[in-house]
Amino acid sequence: MGARMKYMEKEMERLRTENTERVKVAFSASLSASTDVKYIGPYAEATNLVYEHAFSNIGNAYDINTGIFTAPVKGVYFFNFVVFNPYTISTGVRLLKNGNFVVAASDNPPGQDTEDTACNSVTLLLEQGDRILLQLLQNCRIYTDMWKRNTFSGHLLFTM
Repeated sequence: MGARMKYMEKEMERLRTENTERVKVAFSASLSASTDVKYIGPYAEATNLVYEHAFSNIGNAYDINTGIFTAPVKGVYFFNFVVFNPYTISTGVRLLKNGNFVVAASDNPPGQDTEDTACNSVTLLLEQGDRILLQLLQNCRIYTDMWKRNTFSGHLLFTM
């Protein structure tokens, strides 16, 4: 019984150490910290979006000044973004990895219900230094207000 107990204690210590050494990366942000309504777009060309209000930024991989997430380690990451559209101009956002299109979410102007929401998620294998950002699609508009319904988030699932 004593040998089994010693084994269990060593195993618990190994797992504690492994968890402590594990890289932790997670962020969640909205377009603005303000409670005021803020419109972005429409623009003639796709435009980088900066989600400047970080609810969390564990590992500091998301830059609230540029809107760019930079992978600190090689691993599998999960990203999600939500786009809310209450106005008569279409909205659309695309996620880029190192400048290349990956996925998008878009919505036509709201119909009878006066507002619509679109979202998308993706799981990606990233190399250290890979960059992820969101762009507002050309001729589209996005906005934010006190409800912070336009969000961008991501986290590291596991390292490779």
